[in-house]
Amino acid sequence: MALTLLVYSRYYSEMSAAQIKVEIFDERQCILGEGPVSTGPTHSEVQWVDIEGMKVLSRNLETGHASEYSVSEHIGFVIPTESGKDLLGTVSGPVLYDGKDFTPFVTRSEPDAIPMRWNDAKVDPAGDLWLGSMSYTEDGGHGALYRLKGKSKELKRFVPGTSISNGLAWSADRKTFFYIDTLNFGVDAFDYSPEGITNRRLIAPFSQDLGYPDGMCIDTEDGLWIAFYNGAAIRRFDTRNNFAMTHEIKVPATRTTSCAFAGKNLDQLIITSAERNNPTSTANDGQTFICEPGFTGTATTLFAGA
Repeated sequence: MALTLLVYSRYYSEMSAAQIKVEIFDERQCILGEGPVSTGPTHSEVQWVDIEGMKVLSRNLETGHASEYSVSEHIGFVIPTESGKDLLGTVSGPVLYDGKDFTPFVTRSEPDAIPMRWNDAKVDPAGDLWLGSMSYTEDGGHGALYRLKGKSKELKRFVPGTSISNGLAWSADRKTFFYIDTLNFGVDAFDYSPEGITNRRLIAPFSQDLGYPDGMCIDTEDGLWIAFYNGAAIRRFDTRNNFAMTHEIKVPATRTTSCAFAGKNLDQLIITSAERNNPTSTANDGQTFICEPGFTGTATTLFAGA
């Protein structure tokens, strides 16, 4: 099934339109689909989570083979590791899954005033995992952004007082870390090194009319592809050109949640969405989509030390 939609490009202050096809990549309807990643020799093994459905789903781009497995708690992310295991962001985790057993890896030591869970996460160029927490009430100020070092299992809090911790990405020169705290309605940048992050600043504020900025990925030209929840769209922002919005991909799911590049040439964009048991949801909400946006993405970095 293919839906012909418009991609808008803003170059040299001119608006042009080109048709592309957004297809349904996976028909399974997630309550809260999130966090797609691609792995394998041809980047064709795609995984994502259904946070509230408590599942990890996968589909191979080349063979079409689909599978899934269930976990016992809400799960914020699935991260591939160097050992071939999955690192899962369960409420009491992270935990490692080897295809058979779930093994606790590390837990947060801070007491929580209200119920919390893990949300988005991604591995940095050094092989360490950056992961964010959020409250079940989705109120601001209760979450935090952490770094998990695989070899030492050190879980260190870097940014306290966040709301809904979401998209993460690193620039090609490995000097800048981009981060989305959804209720701030923008993208923050930090100076990045293997030692940590410093010098937080807001670099791209968004109008609330666009929807809630959610998960994101980055292309080889340092363009940020951001999913907008309740915005039915993926939008690209050029970090090398004053964060101008260069592309908008309309998605046939209102609650667009995240995206990732996949495929042999890393030129296909996987897009997740949520259904949230909402009476306004359609059959497309919660499904996972694919398109060719005309850019090449960066390969998934595996979590080191586990």
